[in-house]
Amino acid sequence: MKYFKFISTKFLLLILLISVSSCSLMKLSFESEEIPLSKIQLNTRIAVRSFQNDFSSSIIKTADSIISSSNDLKIKLNVIQFKKGLVAASAKTAFQSVPELSLVDTWILSKQLVEVLKTKEGVEYLGPQNVLMLNTAISLEYKISQIAKSLLNKERFKSLYLFATNYTKNNPITTFDFPRTNLLSPLAKHLGVADTSYVKTLGTGAEALSDIGDRIGIAKEQISQQLAWEKERLSLQWDDANISDEFLSRADSLNLILDRFTILAENSPELLGEISANIKNELMPLIYELNGGVNSSVNKLADERLQLQTYLSDLQETVIKNLNSTGDHMIEKSASSITQIIKDVAWIIILGIIILILLIFGIPFMAGFYLAKAKFNKTT
Repeated sequence: MKYFKFISTKFLLLILLISVSSCSLMKLSFESEEIPLSKIQLNTRIAVRSFQNDFSSSIIKTADSIISSSNDLKIKLNVIQFKKGLVAASAKTAFQSVPELSLVDTWILSKQLVEVLKTKEGVEYLGPQNVLMLNTAISLEYKISQIAKSLLNKERFKSLYLFATNYTKNNPITTFDFPRTNLLSPLAKHLGVADTSYVKTLGTGAEALSDIGDRIGIAKEQISQQLAWEKERLSLQWDDANISDEFLSRADSLNLILDRFTILAENSPELLGEISANIKNELMPLIYELNGGVNSSVNKLADERLQLQTYLSDLQETVIKNLNSTGDHMIEKSASSITQIIKDVAWIIILGIIILILLIFGIPFMAGFYLAKAKFNKTT
């Protein structure tokens, strides 16, 4: 009897270990349904964001060269505004969640830049040194075209090249802050797919977090750049805000009158009244000019401060909007994944519980039953 009890106990333990360790039904997988970005999508994201760094560096270098070689204050201020708008626009195009969309948008921006610099407005805005920026733009447009060619297959490249060319032609740049629009709908229409089916995936949670990190990094970099360029613009404007020619002429006139006053006061005291009147006529406009200049400078500084604050507020709002959008997407995907995991493993858990119940209660019961039956048969 003890022998059978020992055998039954070992048998139960063996069955339990084999069932738990080798049965594939007990191996739970907690993988979500998040689809990672493909190799070509990851390569596209890396290549486009790397190009944006080269793009902004080249534009800044060329713009600074034009500023240093120009004596025209208006041209200098235009160039500062030009590089501010263009560098900001390049970050918007390159740092999008969908890699191919960022590639196409950056490609279009490069083409639009070349075209606007060829126009009369482009030449007048940047002055005689416009050709330096045009050569830089042509070089950058060629570089992003080669990047697209290396990333895409031949058919896809031709399709996207046609879209970028036509979109540039139909949507020329008219202002030098380089405004951007969402290309998802027109690009999906060009490719003959629905908006929702064009974007297959935004990547896994780790890829989404990496994307957020890149966006925060470029936002911090651009805030520093924009503040530095705004300071540069203000410095140029304030340096130009010297005493006007009229102010200097009035000061010279006053100086002559004072000299006359000294001479005439010594020789002709009767002329003091006439000189006093002349002093009043010359001095009062000078005071008004000085007062008006100070008020104008203070008002200009206040306006610049408000513009800077508005720009920073808009930039902060854009960053927060992007972060919220990405965060909402991650939460939605995580909740969906958890729900699906629960659905997938629920029947496995139930089946596992049934197997455990059978192992723990069923086998000992059956073993006891047959042992008792064997003992009864032996007794009879």
